[in-house]
Amino acid sequence: MTTKTETPKKPRGRRPAASITEKIAEAEKLLASLREQARREERENLDKNRKAISDLFKSERLDTIDVEVWRNVVPQLKALVGLAASSESEQPAADKSAPVRETPVEQPA
Repeated sequence: MTTKTETPKKPRGRRPAASITEKIAEAEKLLASLREQARREERENLDKNRKAISDLFKSERLDTIDVEVWRNVVPQLKALVGLAASSESEQPAADKSAPVRETPVEQPA
């Protein structure tokens, strides 16, 4: 006859309930993970948008226009696309004393 070796039986059923602090810690980990995922997705979307804008500028040959011209027309561009006028602190690169032209600058062909 074969002899059966006694193996300790594993308890069946549910695992013990997690304490409230364990649940909070688990929720905080999940929240941190979701926040990181949201930041990563936002960064990826911003990178895609920047690349698409760069490609559009290159295809329309807008990348050949001097940066000073761009600085002068940025407020008009923002108004055209519906962005509110930004505060002084949001425009560190723009020359505030330069006049904004009402008509577009003609570029040599």
